[in-house]
Amino acid sequence: MSDSEGEDGRYVGRRVRVIRKRRGISQQVLADLAGISRGAVAKYENGERPVDSRRMLLALAAALGVSSADLTGHEQEKFDIATAGFHRVVPEIETVLWSRGNVTDVRTPQTLEGLVVLMHTATTLRDDCDYAALGPMLVPMLTDGYRHVRDAEGTDRADRAWDVFGSIAYGVASALRARGYHALAWTAAQEAQRAAVQVGKPALLAAAAFSQGQIMLARPGALPAALATTMDTAERIAPEISTIGEIETYGMLHLQASMVAATLGGDSESHLIEAAEQADRLTSVEGVRLNSVARNQSFGRANVTLWRMSAAMERHEPGQVLALAPQLTPQDLPNNGRRAQYFVEVGRAHAAKKMYRESMYALLRAEHTAPQHVRNMVMVQELVGHMMRTAQRDLTTGELGRLAQRVGVVPA
Repeated sequence: MSDSEGEDGRYVGRRVRVIRKRRGISQQVLADLAGISRGAVAKYENGERPVDSRRMLLALAAALGVSSADLTGHEQEKFDIATAGFHRVVPEIETVLWSRGNVTDVRTPQTLEGLVVLMHTATTLRDDCDYAALGPMLVPMLTDGYRHVRDAEGTDRADRAWDVFGSIAYGVASALRARGYHALAWTAAQEAQRAAVQVGKPALLAAAAFSQGQIMLARPGALPAALATTMDTAERIAPEISTIGEIETYGMLHLQASMVAATLGGDSESHLIEAAEQADRLTSVEGVRLNSVARNQSFGRANVTLWRMSAAMERHEPGQVLALAPQLTPQDLPNNGRRAQYFVEVGRAHAAKKMYRESMYALLRAEHTAPQHVRNMVMVQELVGHMMRTAQRDLTTGELGRLAQRVGVVPA
């Protein structure tokens, strides 16, 4: 058994301790580098306190000179049988991106409009966090997208081909980021940006910038760049925003900015207000024709409230989260990924108030809604592991104990 695992399971603080010792630094030095107290470091390492915010995870990673994935155990997820179908195709996705589609493939390619239909199906699977079903679709879609771009060069179909390809690349980047492949996701996001520059359509420009901002949000030291990327693009395209897809993708830039600002310890409210105003605009543009296939149908007033909950949790304001929660029902949210996130935020807030039974029930509902996603969320793993170490015995031997096994924080 490695030093990072034990009878009480695996958790971020345990990996912090292993890496700190290998670096040859004391708890006090780590505390000074991370901007926290030595006592806090000790509690994280001993499992007395969960690393339950993005800001703290990034601060510890930066202080240790590692990536957040080094602390969250991303390598463990690759062996999760539930998402094995996704992880199996990642090397092929890498090859297609590196070669820009110049791969051995004897299939008859999909038509451009057939690709659009497949892309919508893939988006639904991604939004519902069904990565096992999504994974096998990505390589042929991406390969065919490259083919259409090459075949349409110099014709009147070129802009349409680039638009479809860029939307596919954005979707691939989003899926890879969600599964922890940040470097490869960045390559896909750059391809989406290349397509966006080629056609100059606001919705695709916004989608590419959103993807890049999301990826940088997981990197210590990259938060200012994440904020600049999203807001520079938002300011540049704001005068052109008019269609449904443009409003959706532009609004998501402001939601992304709100989370980066909250993680930086700054003001997220101005971005949330702008996003809410854009969500209200959607009701007045129902008949406006789309000029790009790029969209983000998760965007809307309910999703703005959900991101407001997430920003409040990042600021360690669990009371605000629980005050906002009754304003939503899961049915208000557009897909299983968003519904699961709602229950995760409620669970995090209850745990912060030491209301462990309520937290467990919320996390169980989140897992039931989107199991492939929730079981590999570091915040869920941290909270479940913490509750296993501190909650009453009747919880740890029942549903919480079984949940702990499913999310991988204790041996099955």
